[in-house]
Amino acid sequence: MTLLRDPSILIVGGGPVGLCTGIALLKDGHQVALVDSGAHGAGWASGGMLAPLYEMAADPTCPEPYVEFALKSAEHWQELARTCAFDLQAPSLFLARTEEEAVALLSLRSRANGLGLDLTSVCVPAELTAQAAFQAPSERSLDPRAALNSLLTQFQLLGGELLTGQAEAIGSHQLGLVDGRTFEAETIILANGFGASSFGQSVPALKALSPVKGQMVRVAHPELASPIVRACRIYVLSRGGGLVIGATSDPLAAPVLSVDVDPVLALLAEAKELLPSVATALTIEAWAGLRPDTPDHLPLVGASGVDGIYLATGTYRNGWLLAPAIGTYLSELISGKTLDQALMNLLAPERFSS
Repeated sequence: MTLLRDPSILIVGGGPVGLCTGIALLKDGHQVALVDSGAHGAGWASGGMLAPLYEMAADPTCPEPYVEFALKSAEHWQELARTCAFDLQAPSLFLARTEEEAVALLSLRSRANGLGLDLTSVCVPAELTAQAAFQAPSERSLDPRAALNSLLTQFQLLGGELLTGQAEAIGSHQLGLVDGRTFEAETIILANGFGASSFGQSVPALKALSPVKGQMVRVAHPELASPIVRACRIYVLSRGGGLVIGATSDPLAAPVLSVDVDPVLALLAEAKELLPSVATALTIEAWAGLRPDTPDHLPLVGASGVDGIYLATGTYRNGWLLAPAIGTYLSELISGKTLDQALMNLLAPERFSS
């Protein structure tokens, strides 16, 4: 048995949620080690969207405490980006291609105003095909690959310990790796996305996780005037001298990271309707990721029901957005601080333990 520094917190998963949680715990005076396999997860594969308006407030059924949680997390990103020295892209341009989409965006503007956020009507850029456009200064994105490197550097600068390995078995206060190493820690946090589902026999709440496959494409194309363009399910990001186009969403696809031709072609066809010049753009890269989802599309954050094990997964489409708030929430929870009960009820992993 390998003993970590005592008292110790061991985090499984080096994606945005794991790293932001580690950073928050370190800032609060905890000693933290992080186990990561080195494989690319959903955080690496995503578009890095920080979009509480478009992803949450646009849904009238989204619980209010969850919207507020997301908005606070979006605010945290501004400070975290400055500390870790990476850029946030803004503003976002929301496009309506049909009358129905225009009505939905007008409704979202009213919701945004009620939340103290700006969503203003603007002219549709000539290069884009749409009936109406709204600009959202507070909706941002980041480059996931660059941000992951910066967050890891910050985690280590704060004294966090990085352990490379694949987690294989878990029990109360204990974690086993594929290579035979075992670790004992006062607190273990599973923040490894859909990968945490492999521990479902030991942690029943994890049986609620399901994979939603998403695929994205990068094309060679001049960057757009607006760095983020969104229209219904599709987004186009000006990044790295080209465009990143995302994202498919298929809960019925096999949970593998292969790129499937038909969904990618459908994504490109939709992008061409929005931006006709994509028709002649050279495809540079295509990739896939598995989003960790739950039956109610809300995360699993908090005590797992198994002594010493906490969960930080099930973030679905919003892992990057929610990562700082999840980190702060877990640090406060582990430290015994009083948290909002309504939010705790929404996020509690034990809602699926049975």
